[in-house]
Amino acid sequence: MRVILFILILLQFVFLPSLQSQTDNNKWVIVLDAGHGGKDPGALGKRSKEKDIVLDLVHRVAKYLDENFDDVKIVYTRNTDVFIELDKRAKIANDAEADLFISVHCNANAKTTPNGTEVYVMGLNKTEANLEVAMKENSAALLEDNHEEKYDGIDPNSSEAYIAFSIFQNIFIERSLNMAQILMKSMNKHVGLFERGVKQAPFFVLYRTAMPAILIETGFISNYSDETILMSEAGKEKIAYAIYVAITEYRNLTQNKSFQTGPMHKTEENNSANNSQTNSTISQAEGVVFRIQFASFKDIVATTDQRFSSLKNVVYEKSGNYYKYYCGESALYSEVSNYLPEVKKAGYADAFIVAFKNGTPISVQDARKLSGQ
Repeated sequence: MRVILFILILLQFVFLPSLQSQTDNNKWVIVLDAGHGGKDPGALGKRSKEKDIVLDLVHRVAKYLDENFDDVKIVYTRNTDVFIELDKRAKIANDAEADLFISVHCNANAKTTPNGTEVYVMGLNKTEANLEVAMKENSAALLEDNHEEKYDGIDPNSSEAYIAFSIFQNIFIERSLNMAQILMKSMNKHVGLFERGVKQAPFFVLYRTAMPAILIETGFISNYSDETILMSEAGKEKIAYAIYVAITEYRNLTQNKSFQTGPMHKTEENNSANNSQTNSTISQAEGVVFRIQFASFKDIVATTDQRFSSLKNVVYEKSGNYYKYYCGESALYSEVSNYLPEVKKAGYADAFIVAFKNGTPISVQDARKLSGQ
């Protein structure tokens, strides 16, 4: 353990010289890191893979940067569907003497209810949920050869092992936090997913970067509504645009510049007002979902219980002294409405449709108005 602590402290001094070298570059260098790739698919949704979505997103961000800046150099950690080790991603950024590092990911949860966007900077936070997210992303290291040596003996699956991170003070933390806060605000404005906030967690891909660095979990691929946005052309364009706008605002703040942002690219989904798929996309952007409430219990009943075997996408949440159980989540009212008779036939005669916007209950009537259904 003493060797690990010494190495981490030494890393801070190794990185210090790069501060001066960045100011000597003719171009402002940004590294776009699409998480996972190749043999590592990342999080898996019901209809998509994280590695594919995030690679598409960084290409879209790069296009905005190319079109609107003539002094920016873009460096990818991966430009295709290949597996890149976590430590190599940081090395790519350090070798490029980058001014900013952005790692793009999709979140996931065993439950389908969690949704929204969160942005991380490097740090050891006592919040268990933050550590779980980092451990999930760090698990990609287990696919690498000699991962014990690469990451100073830290086991990605051991929460106790992360104590070594507690002495690592990122000298770029202030600017990293600035970028994270700007990006969270931009995502909230241009995409509109539920805002989960700016957080700190011990990500392998961040802790060796010698520049301001952030990791964004764009949305939950395990949530039907979020996944639909992440898969749609309009949704991906909004996310990419939000990242580009945040980068522009970050440069203006840290370099005392006055860059103006260009317009968002148009997509077929943006332009087809009569397309039924557009109504679905609008619903997703508003964060509106419909579910069937079929039961409530005073104590938690596992969603794998035999009583629920005929139901799909069973989730629960605490409400007062009871736990409400839902199934059949969808952004389409018609889909949930058509599924309701099946739920009643399965023995839940009192089941009914409920609606949520960004995780907050709203009336079904208001939800249908908001989503144009």
